[in-house]
Amino acid sequence: MKEAQKTQRSKLAPSDARRRYIEIGERVVLEQIREDAERFNDRAIAIGPFARLDAAVVAASDDKTRGAITNLFGSQLVFQAETMALALSAGDWIEQIKFPAPADYPTAEAWVDAFLVSQSERGPVHGATPTVNYAFLWALWLSAVPYGLWSEQISRPAMEEHSQLIRRLEGLFEQVLEHFHMKMRGGATTEDLACAVASQIEGVWLNQCLTKRHPCDPRQPISTVLRRAGRLLWLGATEPA
Repeated sequence: MKEAQKTQRSKLAPSDARRRYIEIGERVVLEQIREDAERFNDRAIAIGPFARLDAAVVAASDDKTRGAITNLFGSQLVFQAETMALALSAGDWIEQIKFPAPADYPTAEAWVDAFLVSQSERGPVHGATPTVNYAFLWALWLSAVPYGLWSEQISRPAMEEHSQLIRRLEGLFEQVLEHFHMKMRGGATTEDLACAVASQIEGVWLNQCLTKRHPCDPRQPISTVLRRAGRLLWLGATEPA
């Protein structure tokens, strides 16, 4: 009877056993994120780096003690949750974007290049010193993205912000097309183009978090990726009126 109760020894090679437990661990991590995300829908809790935000350290930056923050927010947990909520909802930054003026460029292609370079500069930069601006808030948002798979509270502000950017780009592209006497090609709309460009910008920003150079051509800056890819989108979507 005792022999039957013994745990059966694994017959896997050590390397295969390590791999198996790592794969199980990955699944457990995803389950933990799902459970945390569902809890967030019921009450405000801080996740990721926000859960490690120390009120004492923050207060010390202002030559005060932890009490200065807990008196205002009630507890460190509330302070952490409200800091996260503000970082995940950065719509005010979208309204502050300055786009290149079409009238300052001789051709639509020259304007597109300038626009795309400016969008690269607006995003995160690998190795940069932390500061509070849209690029770093966007990077902080990345830490919460997995929770957005299961939490409406996390996904909603990010999608509202993305839609806000699309509307701004849509209006901008309409102005550019009119200025350079162009139109959308083949039934496409400026909304289609805005959606594609917005997704492309944030896709390249992911690379900008990791490198300052073109991932395939180190001689070129990372902005070259966005400039060349965005130009292809523009040329494929537009034509002379």
